[in-house]
Amino acid sequence: MIDFLPSNSLIQLLTAFTAIGTSILLWKFRKAIEVRFLILLEIFVAIWAFCYALEFGTTVLEEKVRYSQMSYLGIAFIPLTYFFFTTSYSQKFRLVNKRSILITLLIPIITLILVFTNDKHGLIWKDYTLDSSANMLYYKHGIWFWFFDIYAFTLIAWGIFNLVSSISNFTSFYKKQIRILIVASLIPVIANLMYIFNINPVPGFDWTTVSFVLTGLIIAFGIFRYKIFELIPVAREKLLNTMNEGVLVINRNGIIEEANPALIQTFGLNEKTCIHSNFVQTFEQFPEIIKLLQSDDDRFTDFEMQRNKQSFYYQIRITSLHNQLGKLSGKLMVLSDVSSIRRTKNQLTKKNNLLKEQNRRNEKLIDDLDAYAHTLAHDLKNPLSVIFSSSDIILAAAEEGDMETIKEFSAVIKESSAKTISVTNELLKMATAGHEDVETAPIEMEQVYTAALAQITDNILDYKASIEVENSWINAQAYAPWIEEIWINLLSNAMKYGGVPPQIKVGCELNGQGMVKYWVKDNGDGIPKDQHINVFRKHTRLQPDKAGGYGLGLSIVKRIIEKLGGKVGVESTGEKGGGSLFYFKLPAVRVEALNEVR
Repeated sequence: MIDFLPSNSLIQLLTAFTAIGTSILLWKFRKAIEVRFLILLEIFVAIWAFCYALEFGTTVLEEKVRYSQMSYLGIAFIPLTYFFFTTSYSQKFRLVNKRSILITLLIPIITLILVFTNDKHGLIWKDYTLDSSANMLYYKHGIWFWFFDIYAFTLIAWGIFNLVSSISNFTSFYKKQIRILIVASLIPVIANLMYIFNINPVPGFDWTTVSFVLTGLIIAFGIFRYKIFELIPVAREKLLNTMNEGVLVINRNGIIEEANPALIQTFGLNEKTCIHSNFVQTFEQFPEIIKLLQSDDDRFTDFEMQRNKQSFYYQIRITSLHNQLGKLSGKLMVLSDVSSIRRTKNQLTKKNNLLKEQNRRNEKLIDDLDAYAHTLAHDLKNPLSVIFSSSDIILAAAEEGDMETIKEFSAVIKESSAKTISVTNELLKMATAGHEDVETAPIEMEQVYTAALAQITDNILDYKASIEVENSWINAQAYAPWIEEIWINLLSNAMKYGGVPPQIKVGCELNGQGMVKYWVKDNGDGIPKDQHINVFRKHTRLQPDKAGGYGLGLSIVKRIIEKLGGKVGVESTGEKGGGSLFYFKLPAVRVEALNEVR
């Protein structure tokens, strides 16, 4: 038996060194929290085994007791580290926190204190005897020893339960890993029970340390065979939980096996009840989703959802899942939120259309200005030439003191300047009507018309014109300054091209679809129907011999009215003395709206 005793020490020393070697092997995987707990577990096993080796290496009772006490520096913390290792691996991270660790540390710390003060109370060992022939120390355990044993087995059993319960949550690849860990975890439990209940081939020898090292070796095998900590389940879980895309997995029976937080939030599902429920019942408010999942083919389609009175846009990909034999085992649905992309696209389209419209208006203005530049050059040439020539005559007359000549040609300069100003004003009106945004409001048309009439009083007297308003005024939605210019233009044209003397009639009427038709009718020779289309074009003068001008007036009227959402037109048979009726239409306004403006 004496020869056998050193062998016990040797076994424990080998156990200690093997545990240290396993810790070194695991060090490269220390970024995973579960690996850090496993490294601590192997270190505490090494402490226990080393102290156990020293206990077998001495024959002195007091030294054996001291080494046995020191072994608890490892024993006390092994159940705790094992529990947090399995809890972390099975991803129950809500239990892995400082508070939980501190609480579970209380019993190990109390146990250490009681171990090193056992002589005063006997709560760990009531008594111990030395078998000198076998160099084996036998203990009679106290009440705290059994309490700590219950604590230790509870944590270890809880840890094994964590592993067993997590099997169903992972794929077949991860299930192999967990089965290895379960088998490795059961070995120390069996070994410790053998020691406690003296079911032991070597009486008094505790095989628990050896079994824990064996557990470490099995896990080391799993590292190299199955890459346990290189493809840990936490990666999969974190990926699903942090994905912006919604993920749904159903089995071939239509039962939901997986639904990540993004999908649950998108469809407003109940997180607790949707898993393991039938997808038809879960998505009963979304028949399009049910139809997609029931389809035999893989699908990729767009999906729109209304939520909080706002549209959300998604792209859905449905993929069939097959097992190793090629049989259908379920379906995978991935939901990608493309709302921001769609909204950005819509905004870009809207801005693009606005830019196109602006370019169109700019091109139109350029054409207008280009055409007007030619007309302007001709129309301004004469009055400017007259001004230039008249100024020379005035200078010569001033030297001779001829006041009559100065007065005569000053009047000529004034008249030519007035024509130049008139051309300039018409150009400004055209540019303003095409590009200035104004806010329309209900206007009292009688007031606007009266203001326009006051500005052409001299013309009315010069032409000896008579103007008759045939009916009561109807108010409209418009911009008063522009409408005043339109009345001035139409009335001035009626006097220029009307009969001698001009007899003008003005009126208005509701024209349907909420529009008011305003018109000015003269008693002139009228306009042939084939020339109606040219009336509102720029630089068009149908009777240049009868009245001067620059052909811009009616084109300005057209642009203004269209800017205000209305329409212009002319009615005439072209018969001599039949006259012409020019009209413009504007949105009618309710009496109540006009009262609000007042």
